[in-house]
Order: sequence, then C-alpha cells, then structure tokens
Amino acid sequence: MERNKKILLLSGVLAVSIYALHVVIGGFLWKGYSHLQQPISDLTATGAPNKALMLLFTTIYGILALIFAVSFTISESKKHHKLVFWGGISFIILHFISITYGLFPQDLPDTAITFSGIMHIVITALIVPFTIVTPFLIGFGFKKEPNWKKFGIYSIITGIFILFFGGASGIFFAQKLPYFGLVERLNIGTLQLWTLLFSIKLLKTK
Repeated sequence: MERNKKILLLSGVLAVSIYALHVVIGGFLWKGYSHLQQPISDLTATGAPNKALMLLFTTIYGILALIFAVSFTISESKKHHKLVFWGGISFIILHFISITYGLFPQDLPDTAITFSGIMHIVITALIVPFTIVTPFLIGFGFKKEPNWKKFGIYSIITGIFILFFGGASGIFFAQKLPYFGLVERLNIGTLQLWTLLFSIKLLKTK
C-alpha cells in the first residue's frame, strides 16, 4: 500500500517535469516564439505550430497533476489539520478544470475571436481563485503542525506570490504591456515549484 502511495505521489514530480518540457520544447520548435513576451498558452493555441504535440504534453501533465492532487487528498490530507483537506479539495478542482484547456484552445493575437477562445478565458477565470486558495489553505493547515510548519510558511508565501504575480499578469495582459510572458511565467512557475517541492516533501515522509 505504501509503495502504491509513493507511485501516486511521484506523479507530482512527473507532472512538473512534463510541464517544463512542454514549455522548453514548444519554445524551441516555434521559431520566433518569445518566452518574454508570449503566454505559455500560445503554444497550444489555434493555429500554433506543433499544436498537436504540445497538447499531448499538456494533457499528460494535466492527468498526472490531477492524480497527484487526488492521491494526496485521499491518502494523506486527513492525517493533518482540516484546512489541509479542504486545500486538497481545492487542488483537485484546480487540476480538474485545467484539463479542459485542451478542449478550448486560445486564440492567437490578431486573429478572429472564436467560441473556443472565449471559453479558454472563462476557464482561466475559473482556475484563478483555486490557484490562490490551494496553497493558502494547505499552508495555514500545515503551519499548525511542528513537522510541517516550515512547509506551511512556504506555502503561504507561495499563495502571496501567486496573488501578486497573478494580479500583475492580468494588468500586463489587459494593458498589452511588454514582458507579459515573463510575468506569467513567474506566476505559473511559482505554482509549479510549489507542486514539485510538495511532492518531494510527501515522498520523503513515506
């Protein structure tokens, strides 16, 4: 049983690794793509080169991330403060919604607005609160436990960074400011780093 839990929790490390590969490989294959200026979602947008390959990466990532969120919530969260459990529920909802991104690709800039593009924005709006709430709930729950206090504080700091960079991303996008891609990556990267360290922390406690 413990071995199965380890395999499931390892999905968090694998998910982040797949996501990182998606960003790096996608940017490499798309000549002229700018990591500083363009959002990551451009890699899987309607009309993007290598869209099919990039969607394969994001689909695998989404499944692995959801497995990690579910396995943690079912097998581990109830061992901790109740806030951790509710953080796990938020974590599940976050990744369950994110899987639907593949069904609704983003519209590339300066192209006609489509239903798929509108739904992409709607999905993003739905994900935002769960992205912010998840590390806060888990962080405040862990902060009450001696063995998890440091990670709890780190989780709360993560929530603050996501709140800040998420807000900044919205402003940069709305105002069409330069370096939107960089600000978005700081936001998404903060969550991915937290997921990676969270998975490693859980594996070390097994």
